[in-house]
Amino acid sequence: MFTLENKTAIVTGAAGGIGAACALMFAQHGIGAMVLTDVREDRLDASAAAIEKETGVKSVCAACDIRSEEADKALAARAAEKMGRVDILLNCAGVSKTGSLYDVSEDQWNFTFDINVKGLFFICREVYRIMEKQGGGCIINLASQAARGGGLVVSPDYPSSKAAVLTLTKSLAKSGAARRIRVNTVSPGLITTEMTADFGYDPKTVPLGRLGTGADVAGAALFLASDYASYITGACIDVNGGIAMI
Repeated sequence: MFTLENKTAIVTGAAGGIGAACALMFAQHGIGAMVLTDVREDRLDASAAAIEKETGVKSVCAACDIRSEEADKALAARAAEKMGRVDILLNCAGVSKTGSLYDVSEDQWNFTFDINVKGLFFICREVYRIMEKQGGGCIINLASQAARGGGLVVSPDYPSSKAAVLTLTKSLAKSGAARRIRVNTVSPGLITTEMTADFGYDPKTVPLGRLGTGADVAGAALFLASDYASYITGACIDVNGGIAMI
């Protein structure tokens, strides 16, 4: 059985969707302590309350806009203070929009990259500092099948940002290996969430015959966070129902 007993975690984007599903699965598998973060503070509190009601695990909620380096420093410091150490960082915070290349404004491009890449980098770096001092840890970044295939309905800024996440993860994995910091990626395919509700995904296009759920992605994250994945770093697990096999 996968277990996260006595481990601690930070989960970004935990107010809903894949982030909330991952936080719930971590709690279901014995996580010792969690700090949940999102910009949507009211929904973050509701997510934490739902997890506590189902599992008994009480999480620390910390509203944070990860686009800010200073906010990321404060979040990492608070997590270390509250939990004593940070064993797992799971980055689920992200944004995407539908549209053509002509729909992408400069503001939209910057917004997407500020959250999906810049913010992810800064929170990784701050937690990396903690993990280096404590002798190791595990970082898991969410990318997307769109990073390799260009996406189906999303505008070009999204797959571009997620391709950057794939490469950034490998860079972090190389520098972290000697410090016992494992860094991996999970790349979801057609997953039903509030963010993708209007994307028009067709389950008939998926070889396994259904759309994915947040729990499907959470299962991959759970494996990577567990000791069963202790010899895996710089890797990407595709969670796409077979829609792309590479």
